[in-house]
Amino acid sequence: MKRFAFLLAAVALLASCSQEFRIEKLEFAEDIPFHEGSQFFDNLNYDIELPVAGFSKAAIAQMRREIRKVCLGEGYTDFSGSLDELKKDIIEVHKEEYVTANQELLKELEIEEDEALTLNWSSDVTGSFGEVYGDYINYKIEGYQYYGGAHGLSHQGAIVLDKKTGKAVPHETFTQGISRERLMELLDEYKCDKLAEEIGNDFDPKEVFYVDAIEPSELFSVGEEGITFYYDPYELAPYVFGGIQIRIPWAALKY
Repeated sequence: MKRFAFLLAAVALLASCSQEFRIEKLEFAEDIPFHEGSQFFDNLNYDIELPVAGFSKAAIAQMRREIRKVCLGEGYTDFSGSLDELKKDIIEVHKEEYVTANQELLKELEIEEDEALTLNWSSDVTGSFGEVYGDYINYKIEGYQYYGGAHGLSHQGAIVLDKKTGKAVPHETFTQGISRERLMELLDEYKCDKLAEEIGNDFDPKEVFYVDAIEPSELFSVGEEGITFYYDPYELAPYVFGGIQIRIPWAALKY
């Protein structure tokens, strides 16, 4: 419900600034077989929002570049084809990586396909517009990748887009009033708050966080409550705690 409310707010504010805010989606689900007739697959699920109206033409083009970069990787930043062409390219790249990697694995282990525990892969990527904050709009990213092994890796984060230029802005846009050292102190001070909301207060931070100093993440969002930095599993804490979010209130930044 909260994300839906944020999106409605974004639509209302953007519509009042220019033409109606509209999006299109890179959306598909595809099962790539290891080979014809194989019981193993690479399962792809993509659901990525891209702007088509509501900003200037130049801003839309830049936003699409930023979104492709953060959701699909730097190699897709300047992709100029249609969504269908983009989809086909993603599938072909995944297919080549999936088949090649697992063929090499079977060869290295000197086993047949039916002796493998699993050759299944999966890749889920979601990108969506979120809360509007002044001249900026958040774009949220979620994902999950499994390429064999004990478990996959989840991913969460956000970038903040300038509505006028379409560019992703750095956190310094909002934290330039304090030093990097002070920002790291605040990250340490507030590191437990969001985690406590999810699992309760009955934990010792020293048994959760295995880093002494937390650097500000390049992935962050902004809103009325403050600035939130995102960290993937293993960056700050063991896998069991999942992704970590650290929200610093504006008041702590003297905004």
